[in-house]
Amino acid sequence: MKNILLTAVCVLAIGFHCGWVAAQDEASETKSKSVEPSKLVAADPDADSEASSDDKKPAPAEIVPMTIGSPAPALDIAHWIQDGEGRYPKVTEFEPEKVYVVEFWATWCGPCIRSMPHIVELQESYADRGVQVVSITRENLETVDTFLDREAQPPVAQHTEADAEEASNEKSDSETDEEAEPYTYRDLTSAYCLTSDPDGSTNRDYMTAARQNGIPCAFIVGKDAKIEWIGHPMRIDEPLEQVVSDTWDREAYKTEFDAAQESTVTLRKLSSLLRKGDYEAAIEAIDEYIADGKSEAAKERFKSIKLNLLFTRISAAEAEAGQYVEQWFNDGTLKGTSLNQVAWTVYEMTKKGRLTNDKPLKIALDACLTEVNESEEKNAYLMDTLAHIQHQLGDLSEAIETQQAAVSAATPDQKTKLGVFLKQLEEEMAESTPDKEAAN
Repeated sequence: MKNILLTAVCVLAIGFHCGWVAAQDEASETKSKSVEPSKLVAADPDADSEASSDDKKPAPAEIVPMTIGSPAPALDIAHWIQDGEGRYPKVTEFEPEKVYVVEFWATWCGPCIRSMPHIVELQESYADRGVQVVSITRENLETVDTFLDREAQPPVAQHTEADAEEASNEKSDSETDEEAEPYTYRDLTSAYCLTSDPDGSTNRDYMTAARQNGIPCAFIVGKDAKIEWIGHPMRIDEPLEQVVSDTWDREAYKTEFDAAQESTVTLRKLSSLLRKGDYEAAIEAIDEYIADGKSEAAKERFKSIKLNLLFTRISAAEAEAGQYVEQWFNDGTLKGTSLNQVAWTVYEMTKKGRLTNDKPLKIALDACLTEVNESEEKNAYLMDTLAHIQHQLGDLSEAIETQQAAVSAATPDQKTKLGVFLKQLEEEMAESTPDKEAAN
């Protein structure tokens, strides 16, 4: 049980809920769209890459909390390994009217490595517009050097037909066809500043201060040397362009960022409570956030975790879970994918016997029917959920009609998945028809 609940909390951290749409695979489809560019690799903020004697190291300075609009701390980096082949100076203080991207990475971090070609592209695109990228790892110099000598895939260059013809002619005119040297990560990262800071001081000044515990993570330092944006480097393009062109709304983003940080604090508290098995306190923490939290999206996610807690922690919570479902459906906030996910959870809990009365399922049925009838664009997965609920409530003919509509509205990839349940329903109808005729 504890593993189920902890999974629910971990899923929240990347924007999903657990336990929904198992038959439909809507959740897996959402994951394929959302997790890959935004999933962060967990880092240990207290672990140094380089072994050292703690009693010889001075106590670290007090960490100054960081948010959007905070002054960017000066950089005190031990090793500058790459400098854009001499184009970019070592940075300590940030120059006025220049924009910097301070990015944190590690050699063991797959998403960090996959982000490198994009960082190269950013640096080259903005080189003449006053932007400098500084990429920092807390690993030691030997570890980084070993990684940089590994073979890498060169960035895909865009060539015209004329370029291709010229390259072909050059090759045919050459007297020898020597084997090309392998392309390494050292070659790839030569376009920007790549550094190593084994004492972790820069990591503490930025990552720890901003409560970021996953990499890759990038910070945009604006023209006034203040933090403009924090996030995954694969999502940096639009904010970076706006910062460079002076159209960035820092205050609006600060509101959004602070709300996300607040929900993250609650998430960590919730995870700790669940590890201890203190489910009552976990629900209390969720209720506090739902009452006072700033992010409406996070509130919906926390409501979903609460629902899973009520369904799975103790059987005595069934009545409370049913009341909670009824209240949630009736408050008008559930729409689209969120409605589908919660309705599917109610269906599964009913089918598994964790809800022993049909009232919550009938409420979910009415909500799904309303959404399907009022929506101009038919949602195949929502109709699939509705068909499952109708079937669970014993209305086979309605379930078949709804599932036929779901398959009709589905994309080619969805049709195969949804068609399995339709076939099951039709076979069930065929098996029951002779019995009815015999009874007549």
